[in-house]
Amino acid sequence: RFLLADDPGAGKTIMSGMLIKELKARESVERILILVPPLVLKQWQEELQEKFHEDFFIINRSVTKQYGSKNPFLEHGCCLASVYWAARDDVKSLVSEANFDLVIVDEAHKMAAYTHGVTNKKTSKTKLYHLGETVLRQAEHCVLLTATPHKGDMENFRHLMRLVDDDIFSNLSVTESLREKANPFIIRRLKETLKNFDGTPLFPKRTARTIQYTLSEEELDLY
Repeated sequence: RFLLADDPGAGKTIMSGMLIKELKARESVERILILVPPLVLKQWQEELQEKFHEDFFIINRSVTKQYGSKNPFLEHGCCLASVYWAARDDVKSLVSEANFDLVIVDEAHKMAAYTHGVTNKKTSKTKLYHLGETVLRQAEHCVLLTATPHKGDMENFRHLMRLVDDDIFSNLSVTESLREKANPFIIRRLKETLKNFDGTPLFPKRTARTIQYTLSEEELDLY
């Protein structure tokens, strides 16, 4: 159970495919669910098919209508679905019934919960977070994918890590284990550390410069 927090474009989809192949080779998983934003459903399906020869069936509203009283999540071993659609109560119950061995969530930081107050603390959870609690805690294996796991809010980050391990991250006294470098549940690679096989950088060096410029009178008025 891990949080994979690699930089954008560093290949989190590919890492997920490699993990699927490895766990299948070990006969550790049979039933797999991948929850992603709706715009990248087809992209995930194509990449897993082209690069790993893994066939994932996309389940959406029209599919559930076709299956009638049957649960399509039970009918297929490898499922892909929109994380937002799966968070609906009627769909969440179907996903929960299917009981997957491995669950992968893309853009997992959207599964957010927040703690308010100092003395009388109250926690508010998004619908996506409720989905995470239901689905991820049932699965033996899970991988959360997000390039932005930490929003500068330690409590928000702790709630995200609770989806990975509810016991260890049950309260803030585990601050040390929340620190990225000391956290055995987080894998994070920056673009600067990624190399080609010959040792050359995979990505161009990032440089930030402030460019000075002068606005014209019209541009100044518009600004």
